[in-house]
Amino acid sequence: MSRRALLIVQSCLLPLLGVACAVLLLGMPRAVVPSELPALSLSASAVAAQQREDLQLAAAAPHTPVADELLAWFQSFGRTEGDVLDNAKLRMTRQHRLHGVYERLHSESGPTATRAIRAVAVAKLEDVLAGRITGEVARGWLGVFPSVLVQYLATRDGLELAPHFVVRTLYKARWNRMLNLPAEDDLSRVERQAYFGWLALHAEQLPIHERRNALLGYAAAGGANALEAQGVLAFLDHDYGRSIDYLREVYERSPSLRIRNYLRGARVVAASAGRVSTNTSHEAWANAHN
Repeated sequence: MSRRALLIVQSCLLPLLGVACAVLLLGMPRAVVPSELPALSLSASAVAAQQREDLQLAAAAPHTPVADELLAWFQSFGRTEGDVLDNAKLRMTRQHRLHGVYERLHSESGPTATRAIRAVAVAKLEDVLAGRITGEVARGWLGVFPSVLVQYLATRDGLELAPHFVVRTLYKARWNRMLNLPAEDDLSRVERQAYFGWLALHAEQLPIHERRNALLGYAAAGGANALEAQGVLAFLDHDYGRSIDYLREVYERSPSLRIRNYLRGARVVAASAGRVSTNTSHEAWANAHN
């Protein structure tokens, strides 16, 4: 083979060898600190179905005196909500008043009517966001909700960072809380995934224990990649034993290089911190899989 031909062969082989070495190195087990949470993932069809249902509910909402009273009180309290944040007694009084009207509506017209009135409020939110409602009326529908969105990292500088469906769901949770109901009251499965999932996976400013609690709700609602997220949040909370438990279960269900490296990283940190996992089979499992 001539020198020129040899050089041509070398020039072709060297890049291939480089790629092969890179792939080999990437495929080797490494200890990586579990730090990145999976992104929130929602079924597009379930989201679309929920939005259609909201439109239908709002269109069929009752126009009774009690229904109108509930919306009027909600908007009235929203206009001054920011002024009474430090007045727990007044906030509680308002919540009890709204809850009382809600109970009357529920007794008079049934659960579909209460969901419909909440859907009306969500429709008003859409009108405010689209600029169709402004001024004091818009303030009444929003209250401190814009600040809540910023706190949950759902918006920044007025731009939505969260999927719009998450924003709508957070507003429903706000409605529920103002009526002295649990935030997740009467939310559909995909809405509970959106609500709890965003708080757990993306609301990084929340205390870690609140995010872990939210993750339990996300998992209970069948949220995607919940077990992996539990492993990462447990690690970030220095709960290394549970982190190892969760990540090991994820790897056993669906082996992947990333989870394997996360698991190794969690074990290394746990060992250096003197934390021993509650599962005595971890050592044997690690020796067999690493």
